[in-house]
Amino acid sequence: MTAACHFSQLNIEFNQTALFPPLSGTLFCQKNALVGNNGKGKSVLMRMLAQILTPTSGHIHWNIPFIHVDQLTRLTGNTLIDALGISELYQAFARINAGNGTLVDFELVEDKWHYPATWQSLLDSANLPISMETPIAYLSGGERTRLALCRAFLHPNHFLLLDEPDNHLDTEGRQWLSEKLAQHTAGSLVITHNRTLLAHMQNILELTDKGLHEYGGNYALYDEQRKFELAAIEAESERLDKHIRHEKQQQQAILQKAAQRRKQGEKVRSSGSQSLLLLDMKKNRAEKRQSNVAERHQRVIGDLHDQLQQSQDKIIHTKPQKMYLKYQGDGRKVTVFAADLHLPYGYQAPLSFTAYSGEHWHIKGHNGSGKSTLLKVLAGHIQALSGEYRISGEFCYLDQHLNLLDKSLPVAEALHHYQPAFTVEQWRTQLGMLRIRGDKSLQPLHLLSGGEQLKTTLLALTHSPTPPAVLLLDEPDNHLDLDSKQLLENLLNEYQGTLFLVSHDNVFIEQCNITHELNLSSQ
Repeated sequence: MTAACHFSQLNIEFNQTALFPPLSGTLFCQKNALVGNNGKGKSVLMRMLAQILTPTSGHIHWNIPFIHVDQLTRLTGNTLIDALGISELYQAFARINAGNGTLVDFELVEDKWHYPATWQSLLDSANLPISMETPIAYLSGGERTRLALCRAFLHPNHFLLLDEPDNHLDTEGRQWLSEKLAQHTAGSLVITHNRTLLAHMQNILELTDKGLHEYGGNYALYDEQRKFELAAIEAESERLDKHIRHEKQQQQAILQKAAQRRKQGEKVRSSGSQSLLLLDMKKNRAEKRQSNVAERHQRVIGDLHDQLQQSQDKIIHTKPQKMYLKYQGDGRKVTVFAADLHLPYGYQAPLSFTAYSGEHWHIKGHNGSGKSTLLKVLAGHIQALSGEYRISGEFCYLDQHLNLLDKSLPVAEALHHYQPAFTVEQWRTQLGMLRIRGDKSLQPLHLLSGGEQLKTTLLALTHSPTPPAVLLLDEPDNHLDLDSKQLLENLLNEYQGTLFLVSHDNVFIEQCNITHELNLSSQ
């Protein structure tokens, strides 16, 4: 297999602190994925590989050309032509087709007569506007993402560096991305937390505090090995715990024997049958032996405790976390009702539905079909054109940016502001249990990773004195790492209230105990 890139002892420092241990590895011309918890430096590593960021130390060597598609700045220019980077060729073809082609134009398009058909085929496959001169400003977020990916796929001999390319893509868009990656033989490295996409990868790399660990294979193999690692750590913790108990039992037995010997010595001393000098010598020798044995046992127990603490720390950082939203309904009641509801954007037909307590609804549809608009109408953020609707009881609406708390405040203070019944210190303790420790709880909430913001938001909801009877969630799984996704899906699976969920992640949806579906793509 051809090696596309090799990097060795790669690192970068921020404020004189290394982001991760020195990293070394080789990227082969295959489908590679890069996973890891939010905030561990995946995007920074990719930007170093793309030679956008200069590493503090280490070397990078590319054997083939590459293209980097960042998750933040993806498009340049005003039209589809500009964004695809084909302006010069497109204009040359346009002049030739109009009969105004120059010699330079003909030289430019030589051996490239198939390009227009290739461009059109690619745009069609991505379900993008037919006209190349369509302004980028007219495109939705999902369409802009697909256009940025189209530019990358126009270079079949380039290795692709894609940072969360599936965010903002609907189900069809994610399927298209998976198919195009399979056809791209030059290889790719994709940062993604989409388990459907990870299932089609050939190699998974995980970035942690310990470094870069390679799992040869797809998500199923990665998940199996992770579970095996957790089982091995738990078994080691159990073994260490038994060893500590055994050492303490031996220590206790020695202390009991010593106590018995002291009693016997006191009897002999009081009987006067032996010399006091001899008895004192025996006593000193016995006490010295006992002290040595006790020190050895204490040293062994101390070492075992240190090993056990390290093992338990590994379990804390490896084992999936769980949270529960303790809403308990009081019978089957109507919680969300809509009749002849006309949305201001997207879906044009009137919507009528009734949701009851305990039902979990999946709102599905392609980009631009009105899913987010429906949730905003139900939450009262925008007005419907006509019709009626109502929500009974407390409800919580979370958009993709998780704007429940004041993100300008330090994390613990934002929680205290939302729920003053707990002190800032009590909130910091709760945050620590979710691995948001130390200085992180003192930082403004907006500086935390997506996964950490989700955990903080869920912490606020789970400690609310009046848990919501209705949850309206608009793609809450976007930008979340695998651990945070599993934390959220476990919470939603157990949630006994009414759920309205917008998501394009099929694996995530399957884990949320969906009972009903509202499809806005079919009219």
